[in-house]
This record gives sequence, structure tokens and C-alpha cells, in this order.
Amino acid sequence: MRSDNPPNTPSGRPPATVLVSLTLMALALHGCLLDAVPVEAAELSSPVARTAPAVQVRSLVSPPIEPGAEPALQPAAGPVPPAPSRQAAIEPAREAPPEPPTAGAPEAVLSSELSPSAPAMEAAPLASRPEARAPAPAASEPAVLRQPEQPVPVYRTRIPPAMTIEYDISRGSISGTGQLTWLPEGGSYEARLQASVIGYTLLSQISQGGFDKAGLAPLRFTDQRARKAARAANFQRDAGKITFSGPADEFALPAGVQDRLSWMIQLPAVLSAEPKRAVAGGEVVLYVVGARADVAVWTLRCLGAETVQTAGGPVRTVKFMRAPRGAKDTQAEVWLDPTRHFLPVRARLGQGSDDPDAFELVLRELKPGP
Repeated sequence: MRSDNPPNTPSGRPPATVLVSLTLMALALHGCLLDAVPVEAAELSSPVARTAPAVQVRSLVSPPIEPGAEPALQPAAGPVPPAPSRQAAIEPAREAPPEPPTAGAPEAVLSSELSPSAPAMEAAPLASRPEARAPAPAASEPAVLRQPEQPVPVYRTRIPPAMTIEYDISRGSISGTGQLTWLPEGGSYEARLQASVIGYTLLSQISQGGFDKAGLAPLRFTDQRARKAARAANFQRDAGKITFSGPADEFALPAGVQDRLSWMIQLPAVLSAEPKRAVAGGEVVLYVVGARADVAVWTLRCLGAETVQTAGGPVRTVKFMRAPRGAKDTQAEVWLDPTRHFLPVRARLGQGSDDPDAFELVLRELKPGP
């Protein structure tokens, strides 16, 4: 007989087939929901998306099946991997980068936005930044002035009147004419020596300056030789130094300093004021400067009386000589007329007494005035 009572079913946990069916239904429903609600990339970058809680997916693991239970259809091991497009949609929302700053934003604001944890720093002005500071110019040290090799005395002087002296000139085998013009006027002077051969200028020297307690006080001396550019020596009396147009040397400017032309007037001025020096053994010490920075102390010693033959006849003179101190040093010889303010009747300049190219001049005529 069939009993009307239902068969006995175990109480407690539902059958495995029921659990499997429920699991499959849940997965299917979840997939439908994801397909119906797409997530756009623009929504992820919006401020709302940044503040929304992250979406997480948990895989549903079916409970273990008790031994002896009838297995049903089992899902594939592990969670069902979502499609690539869905995976991008359900990943946690990344924080979007900050919006670019507006034009002209201060440097401190930019640094604080890029590094929120770092304190804001005030931008230093360009002039105060170490890399923008120009190095301070080094203080220029004053040039060391070269001094005379020995003290130079200061003599009393008596300036000769204006004169124009004509000379016969020679240099080696070359001969011509020359002229020395001496023009003192008021508190200044100009001395000019020119030598020429058949109209060709062999030498041109000009000394310009004034007078002080030591006699002639040159301010500028120019020297031009044949086929060479003119050179100049400048006597900067306010600065107390001597400079040159070519060499960069600078010399101290002592009292009584002379140039390569003015000494031919300064020596007669000293002897006119102190004639006792115009005897054998007497001497006059001068500091003589050339335009090529050839500077030296000249000790001119009197060698006694000597007669010089000139175009106008013999002239009784006193001879002074500056002996050279080396092979390249200047030997200066000059014969002075005591009856004509000790002005030079003859002069010879060379390198030693045997110099074949020594420059020599001999009096032709002496005329008072310019």
C-alpha cells in the first residue's frame, strides 16, 4: 500500500542541487546588472567619481558538498573572470591629476599644488638668488710705478731766450740739414727738432710743456723716425706718472725729469745758472725719458774745453758726455757755447763712440728769435 505521507527528507542544510542552482541564478543576475549599468571614463574622472566609494567584486564560492551527496553540475573552478571592458569599469577609481594652474600663477602656488605635503615657499627675487648674483668686481690694484735707479738732484736754472739754430746733420753716409727751434712763451714752451735729407724727413721730435722750480717741465714728447709711426711720452703731472702711447709701462715722475729733446735746453739752463759745473770734472744728472719707454738717468760729465769747427768758423766750447752703461745704451756727447747761453754747437748721439750710424749735428747758424 502506498502511504499518503511524504517521504522523509533530511532536516537542516538544503540539498546540494538547490545550492548550485541558486549560485548559477545569482551569477546570471549579476551579469545582467553589469550589462545594464555601464560606467564611462568621463564619469570616473569627475569629482563625484573621485569621492564615490570604490567598487569591489567578490567571487562567490560554493559551500563544500558533504560526502555522499549527489553532485550536480559544478561551475568552473574559481571565479568567472569578467570581460576586459567590464574589468576596466569595475577597477577602483584612480585619483585624477590636478587641473593645470592658470597662467601667471605664482611659483609658490605651483610648488604647493604639485607637492601638497611640502610647505609653500616664497619665490626669491631674481637678484637675491645665488645663481643670479653677479660676482663682485675685483678691486683693481694701482699700477706699480717704476722709480729712477738713483736720486736725481734739482738744479737752479736760467731759461735761454728764443732761438732758431740751423745745423748740418749726418747719419752714417747720409747727410742733410736740420733745425732746432726753441720757443718759450709766457709759462709754456715748445721745442722742435727736424732733420731732412733732400726734402725727406729723417727725424722729427717735438717737446711741449711749461716751467717749474726745476726748470723745463715737459707735458708731451713725440718722436717720429723715417718709415716708422710716431710715438709719444706723456708726463701726467697731476697723477705723478709718465705713460706712453705704445708700451704699457708707467714710470714715476720726479722733479726735473726731461725728454729726449728738452734735455738739450735744460742742460744749458742749468749751466747758465750754475756755471761752476761747466769745468772739467763737473757734472749734471738728468732723468731722461724717450717715447719708446727708454728711460734712464743720464750723468753728463764735463770733459773740459774743446774747439769745434763750424761753417761760420771755429767755436770755443765745453764738452759734456754721458757714457753708455751697456752695448745698447745711448752715448750722448754735446759741445756747448758759453757765450751763447750754453746752447749746443755740436751734438752726437749713438751707441758707443764707434757707432757708424750715430746721429750728429754741427752748427751752421744761430739766430735769435723764432
